[in-house]
Amino acid sequence: MNAHFDAYQAWGDGIASIEMSLIGGVILHAGSVGRVLMTGIEAEHFADPGCRALWQRIADIVARGGAIDHRTVLQGGASVVVEPGADHNAFLAKILAEAATAHSLTEYANLVKSAWVIRSFIQNADHARSEAATSDTIALSRNLIDAVDSLRDGAFDRAGSRRGSLKQISEIVGREAQEMIQGLRERPPGTGWADLDKHLPMGGLAPGSLIILAGRTGAGKTMMSSALAAQLSFAGHGVVYFSLEVPSTEIAARVVCSRLRGKAPSYGDVLSGRITEDELERFLRVQEDFSAVPMEIEDAPAMGIQDINLAARKVAQRFERSGQKLGLIVVDHAQIVKPTARYQGNRVGELGEIANAAKVMAKQLGCSVVLCSQLNRGVEGRDDKRPQLSDLRASGEVEEAADAVLMLYREAYYLARDKDYLAGDPTALDRMDVVRNQLSVGVEKSRQGSTGQCTLWCDPARSIVTGWHGDRR
Repeated sequence: MNAHFDAYQAWGDGIASIEMSLIGGVILHAGSVGRVLMTGIEAEHFADPGCRALWQRIADIVARGGAIDHRTVLQGGASVVVEPGADHNAFLAKILAEAATAHSLTEYANLVKSAWVIRSFIQNADHARSEAATSDTIALSRNLIDAVDSLRDGAFDRAGSRRGSLKQISEIVGREAQEMIQGLRERPPGTGWADLDKHLPMGGLAPGSLIILAGRTGAGKTMMSSALAAQLSFAGHGVVYFSLEVPSTEIAARVVCSRLRGKAPSYGDVLSGRITEDELERFLRVQEDFSAVPMEIEDAPAMGIQDINLAARKVAQRFERSGQKLGLIVVDHAQIVKPTARYQGNRVGELGEIANAAKVMAKQLGCSVVLCSQLNRGVEGRDDKRPQLSDLRASGEVEEAADAVLMLYREAYYLARDKDYLAGDPTALDRMDVVRNQLSVGVEKSRQGSTGQCTLWCDPARSIVTGWHGDRR
């Protein structure tokens, strides 16, 4: 019994240290306080009375729009943790020395909340045990169930959500806008294609947004999604690419060949070994620069959306430990994501559940999620094969969950199979010269953005996508 008590006491001491590190980290990295508060952490979650009082002070300062620093937090508030007559400067030095890093603050906040849940479970269990002999069993059971339900609500992952009055939330919006103007907060990253960004929510890849990238076979979903992932990661934003259809080696080959531009062999030739020694040398030389690129590729088969969510969280944590932030998750593609048993046999329900879960994942992880999706075969039966929103499989559910829906279309794909082109018709040949490298992107839905069409330049063999006036070497 003493051994268990000692272990519990040691655990409690460790949590106290984490609480102090969290408060020190928020004081030292005041710009991160909003992100920490988004976890739903409150003063009651702190075990140490002094830390509880200091956190309440931080929350009060934020609520009234004040600035977080050591003076505003500790002035008049440190008396609860510093003995009368003690040196406040020494306490400040101690708390800042133990401060958590900016990128680990949300993890520390979740640890504090988790410890509160465990303490509460233990307290409720101890109370039930002490009352078991003298209380009504049914009433005691109901009280326990209510307590567990309350804990579940308190422990709910509120990452990516905000709760407060209209005034509080509007103040956060204003503060974040000011920080972006002053360069203290990063704006949402762009796709790298300016003509497309002007249509998208917040002018790019907005945190918490779900973007559906849809097209028929050969339209360029993997080409565009891998190019987007490469561009974002080379700009320093963390990316995780879930390639459920093609092996990770193909995605890597696509990225390398896209970086080589016109000097590259096709990624298919690389994968099949049909390249020269010089081409291989250029390929290997380019990949040497990838060690610092924050992009991970996962090609495990039969992944469910919850598997993807869990894997993405682990990647986000690895990025945070290295001082980077997860900015984009790509899932290629929705029809291969393993569905749950909830809508078994109902394909519309299964795809809707996957899309809704992807949207929740985007909000919780504070990044953008690109979910690739196949279109219905009905496109092939029309003379005009340019896709429409109604061609999206399970269009109602998926469209509702999405912040933006992008429809891909390559006229060259269909023209190459046209009988006139195959017969060498001059008009068809001339038309191919015009459209060979065109990738049409129809923005069919865009919250906070605008619908419309944009044309990008692409080289499918090398998986290159640029703006229409981009570099085509």
